[in-house]
Amino acid sequence: MFSRIRPLSWTGKGWLALLSVTAVAAGLAVYAISAALGAPAKPQPAAASWAAAGGSASPTPAEFASEFVASANAYAEAHRRAARLVDPDCVEADPSHYMCSYAVVTPRRPRQCHLVQVTWTPNRASTFTVTLSGRVRRCGTLREALGSLR
Repeated sequence: MFSRIRPLSWTGKGWLALLSVTAVAAGLAVYAISAALGAPAKPQPAAASWAAAGGSASPTPAEFASEFVASANAYAEAHRRAARLVDPDCVEADPSHYMCSYAVVTPRRPRQCHLVQVTWTPNRASTFTVTLSGRVRRCGTLREALGSLR
């Protein structure tokens, strides 16, 4: 039964096939190692940086605004998106619950104004949870953004 199976010949096509497979495997290994060594360091999550800085149970509105914008802009940069959040204005309704207005700027596009309601959740996978968001006509301050809803 097995007498018809011929051993791999080291001449001709057998040798070239083995050489090709070995070269491809070596190339993939070199690529994987160099990609792992040359990869940029991942940015520290906002909650981790907040805890490392000795943050209290919930940040002040100004501190939250800074973390919110930094997190969103880091995500945009990591995913090669041109849009960036700027000019946040936040208030803390009660502990860990915020409402903010902010603008989104994108090259060659008009500025967009947004309003967001957020819960600070530093012990979850996401640093904050958006409970409500939408666009508004004005966004200089949170008061202006809310006033533009009328």
